[in-house]
Amino acid sequence: MKKVTTILIAALLCASMLTGCGSSGGKDNTAASGGTTSTAASEKNEQEKSSEEGSADQSSETPAGESSQEAAESSADPINNKNYRELDAEYTVENGVIVVYQDGHYRGMEMFGGGSGDAYVDTLNSLRDKLDSSVRIYSLIAPLACQYYIPANYEDYTADQKEYIDDNIYARLNDGITTVDVVSALGEHTGENIYCRTDHHWMPLGAYYAAKAFANAAGVDFKELSTFTPETISDFVGTMYAFSGDINIKNDPEDFTYYIPDNYSECKNDFYDTSFNYDYTGSYFKQVGDPQSNAYLTFFGGDEQIVKIRTNVKNGKKLLIIKDSYGNAIPSNLTNSFEEIYIADMRYFTPNLVDFVNQMGITDVLFAMCVFSAFGENSYDMPNLLTQAAGQTITDGYDPEA
Repeated sequence: MKKVTTILIAALLCASMLTGCGSSGGKDNTAASGGTTSTAASEKNEQEKSSEEGSADQSSETPAGESSQEAAESSADPINNKNYRELDAEYTVENGVIVVYQDGHYRGMEMFGGGSGDAYVDTLNSLRDKLDSSVRIYSLIAPLACQYYIPANYEDYTADQKEYIDDNIYARLNDGITTVDVVSALGEHTGENIYCRTDHHWMPLGAYYAAKAFANAAGVDFKELSTFTPETISDFVGTMYAFSGDINIKNDPEDFTYYIPDNYSECKNDFYDTSFNYDYTGSYFKQVGDPQSNAYLTFFGGDEQIVKIRTNVKNGKKLLIIKDSYGNAIPSNLTNSFEEIYIADMRYFTPNLVDFVNQMGITDVLFAMCVFSAFGENSYDMPNLLTQAAGQTITDGYDPEA
């Protein structure tokens, strides 16, 4: 009874954050108010912070060379993986966010309170019925950091995300929909830098492992991390400081390392508005505002748009990713897997999804989002994707001669 009660409390605490996975990146954290912390904890943080200064692998402005390749290979190796949920840890709770002190650093986390998943299930099952059986559909639901890093002395305040994903969603999806077990895939890398400590998103490394699990399920080619070029943004402090107001988060920034695929220079990135009107062709990796707070916006700059990647792969496979902001970090890992990749946010996509798949010749559809979006408010409008703007002719306004 205690666990049920505490999970319900956690759900209420997180009610105002159910769209958290939909945040487009870091906020201006200077506007957040400071939290209360102990003097001992602050002194310990200052000691750890001091020992880290000057340890950034590489500036985002510095071209990566042979040493970057070695860094990419090193980052793929497990580093002292352990089950954090079996260990007690110091923690405080600020504004519904738990701030935990682990491995010499502070980590902010949102709690997961569960949900039915009905709208998500209904949307995917209905889409399966409406599309030709040759079109493949995949479901990839990413867990929050608390699935791995919640301490034992606070574990009753969050639900088991794998249990909810498996029982409430995956078990109810119809035949012809392939599920991707990201929870287990990421669970093999908990000692690596797979989740942000200062932001509600996963790290690009976590998204890489999720993309690899998807590629394995889809049976497509996938490059090892050693073939990617790492770029690092130092001193990143994301949304968890703004959410919690805990000064320890602000005083304990982290490195945000993303990975550029080996065929990036041979890819073209087309940007469209949310109605699929062509805007421009430009860089996939961007700097938006202050990189120390907006590092996650590195991936094509935000959510309110549709992006198409034209790769140098010639396999006839066209992937459409329907995602929240967690999904932003996935596509660049797949540029050696598909000929074209379309990226559309579940909240802002205005064409009819069935018509878009059929008229654009999409061969694979991947739903990629975090548990908050699959179970919470972001999912409630998902059925509209199948009924909105039905019957309209969809054209790609990109002109290769322009």
